[in-house]
Amino acid sequence: MNTETAVNGIEVYTGRLFELADEYTEEWLHGDKGEVSSNFRDLIFYLADRMQKIPNGDIEALDAVFSAYVRLCARYGRLPTVELFAMLVKINPTTLTDWKNGEYRSTTHSKTVKKWLDICRGFVVDELSNSRTPNPNLIFTAKAAYGLRETSPVPAPEIHQGITAQTPEEIAAKYGKILTNGEPLQLPDVPEVPD
Repeated sequence: MNTETAVNGIEVYTGRLFELADEYTEEWLHGDKGEVSSNFRDLIFYLADRMQKIPNGDIEALDAVFSAYVRLCARYGRLPTVELFAMLVKINPTTLTDWKNGEYRSTTHSKTVKKWLDICRGFVVDELSNSRTPNPNLIFTAKAAYGLRETSPVPAPEIHQGITAQTPEEIAAKYGKILTNGEPLQLPDVPEVPD
């Protein structure tokens, strides 16, 4: 079992989250791990009800639980969010926003919440980058929650079939005219193609 010792001596058993998740799966989902993803919020409430509340001032212990939460999300194919993490550790999400903005608590709290948001944003970017089809809801979330924006894709260079790069001399030789004395090259008239 993984343990992390916080500054004030409180032990956070990060492995306990996985133990409780397995317990939840057995009790509530009859061992069907494939159902955990669609019941993930319920799992978070289950965990929150059984985990010891960590004091808000113990940012190192909260950070250790966040790391375990991210692994739990990865295990069950869910994207981590700071909002769902707040439910897990029984902290009002607006409190985390205050910490991020440096309005309350220490600079360490602010840096840690920003790190959590960066991790969550990274999961969203990874999901968008690796999905085979675009997910409009996730694109909207990326914009609204994480400040990401769309950019136009870089167009692929046009490829004209049958046309090869030729020098002016090659073109002139092909049409029987040689470029001399700086006179412009006279190409034959091209008939118009009907629409």
